[in-house]
Amino acid sequence: MRSTRSHTTLLTAIVLSLASASAAIAGPPRAAQAGGPAAAATEPAPFARVYLAIKGCTSCSHCRTTIRQMVNTKSAGGETHMSADQVEVRYPKPSPVPLKDVIHSLAENRLHDLSLVDVLFEARGTIAPGPNGTATFKLAETGQAFPITIDKAVRRPADGTAVRVTAVVDGWRTKDKSGLSLYARTIETN
Repeated sequence: MRSTRSHTTLLTAIVLSLASASAAIAGPPRAAQAGGPAAAATEPAPFARVYLAIKGCTSCSHCRTTIRQMVNTKSAGGETHMSADQVEVRYPKPSPVPLKDVIHSLAENRLHDLSLVDVLFEARGTIAPGPNGTATFKLAETGQAFPITIDKAVRRPADGTAVRVTAVVDGWRTKDKSGLSLYARTIETN
C-alpha cells in the first residue's frame, strides 16, 4: 500500500505540473491578449476529469489508436486526450461519469505491453456524511456518489459546501471489482 501511495503522490505532482505547463504553453485567451473584457478571465475547469496513468507501448500509432478507442467506447461522451504516460478523459459539462467502465477499459486490456498504473479523479460536487460514519462525495448536478476518505493533511469543508476534489481512485485493482472509492488529495472550495 505504501508504494501505491508514493506512486500516487508522484502521479498527482505530474498531473498538476502538466496542467500548469499546458496553461503556460497555451497562453492567455485571445480576448486577454487584446486587452478585451475577458482579460482577467481564464477557461473554466471542466466538470470532471479522469487521469489514467499507463505504462507500456504508446509510441506506435496502432497502440495509441487502440487505447483511445478502448477509452472512448466506455467514456459516455468524455473527451479523450493522450500523452506518452497518461490518458485524460474530460467531461466539460455536468454528466454522469462512468468511472468504473473507463478504468476497466484499460485495466482489463489485452494489449501486449500496456498496464494501468494509477487513476486520479477530479470533479465538482459536495461532501456529506455517508452510512456508518463514512463520507460520500456527490457529483454536482448528477447525484452520482462515491465513498471518500479525506487525507489527514486536507481540511474538510463543512458538509454540503460546493467543492472541487482531486482524489486517487481505490478499489479498481480488487478481483471482485464491486465498488470504487476515492482518497481525496486536494479539496478546493468554489
